[in-house]
Amino acid sequence: MKLLSKVVLALAVLFFLVIWVSTPRRTVNADEQEVFSGKFSGFNELGSLNAQTGAILSEGKGTIKLTLDKIHQTINYEETYSDLSSDVLQSHIHFGRVHDSGNIMVFLCTNLGNGPAGTPACPNPGGTVTGTITAASVLAIPSQNVTAGDFDAITDALFGHAAYANIHTNNFKAGEIRAEVREERRGDDDRKGK
Repeated sequence: MKLLSKVVLALAVLFFLVIWVSTPRRTVNADEQEVFSGKFSGFNELGSLNAQTGAILSEGKGTIKLTLDKIHQTINYEETYSDLSSDVLQSHIHFGRVHDSGNIMVFLCTNLGNGPAGTPACPNPGGTVTGTITAASVLAIPSQNVTAGDFDAITDALFGHAAYANIHTNNFKAGEIRAEVREERRGDDDRKGK
């Protein structure tokens, strides 16, 4: 009876080992990343918090693309812009909804030397800037209950449609063009049968 119990136990362990070895392991791939994007326009602009300017008639245009890797807690970004009325001073992601202004949550670039260490310079008069947002990039916004270094705050803002990118210029220090940052929908063409 003891021998039979040992054989059954050994077969059970062998069975679970075979199942465990043959089960695919979770790996990070492009499908596990979330992509957000937006198009800049002066018509989206509102100005700074508590000093709204309204829309800006600007020839400026651009795009922003954010690729969120939730596993490694990073966001790679690419921002491109052109045709602004004057030199770019800085660009940020702000914590605010459509038709509202919000405080700066993350620097994308600056020519004022006021960003966190490693913040790239903004190309002038236009161009492309890239970088990576980490927990260390997230600024404190006490009035909006955001603590410095809270990576979940930026992801919550992105998924909650409460993040916008802004490009501030010498002529429009409160912001010349703005992009509402939204999640790109994957597979829309498949659902529509295209």
